[in-house]
Amino acid sequence: MAHLGKLAAATNGPALFTFDFPFGYPAGSQMGGGKTAGKRLAKLLHSDDQDRNNRFEVADILNGQIAEADGPFWGCPKAKTLKNLTATKPSFTHTAFTEWRLVEKRLRDHGKRIMNVWQLLGQGSVGSQTLTGLAELFRFSEKFGQTKSVRFWPFETNWDDQLDDIILAEVWPSLNDFDRIDHPIKDARQVMACLNWLWDHNTNGSIRPLFAAPDDLDKDARLLAQNEEGWILGLSDL
Repeated sequence: MAHLGKLAAATNGPALFTFDFPFGYPAGSQMGGGKTAGKRLAKLLHSDDQDRNNRFEVADILNGQIAEADGPFWGCPKAKTLKNLTATKPSFTHTAFTEWRLVEKRLRDHGKRIMNVWQLLGQGSVGSQTLTGLAELFRFSEKFGQTKSVRFWPFETNWDDQLDDIILAEVWPSLNDFDRIDHPIKDARQVMACLNWLWDHNTNGSIRPLFAAPDDLDKDARLLAQNEEGWILGLSDL
């Protein structure tokens, strides 16, 4: 975050900062997305300079606030004893919201393996990154929003309408052809492929359409993604 702060302070004009974790939660879960979710999480989540934090305790609190059944957050060290958070996945029996966001359902329908926001621990899980990341990005937006416009896409940009100054967006690097990258670490190949993809679009003047709502999303789905769940940048061809 300190590094991002330095980049933001040195930036004049539009800039895009992207992050590989969900920017929202399934509609109806009361969690919302973007700045709304970040503000709620920032009030609860605390981290220190050694990156120790209380994310499991926060998930325990949230489960008690939003759930009528076990979960939906799950995954914590077995040594922890928390009232509303289990180490293993409980049955998903919630009726007010689904387990997956619309954008994740689209990827799954096309055979893509993607993790959801509720799992906090385990290989490939993104739930902890979402809790901690959205809290930090809210604090970032509050700090730099005093002198620059900082917007969460698509929540505060109306998709591709308002892309001035600093835009924070969700990406899924596995969308890109990362196997062509020569690097021994898979995560690094994915990041570099994502960077190359965005760089090429920006250089070619074709980056703006990546922020547009997919043409096949109906009005209700567009509003749901924009107001609560978020979307993955560039996911328009599935």
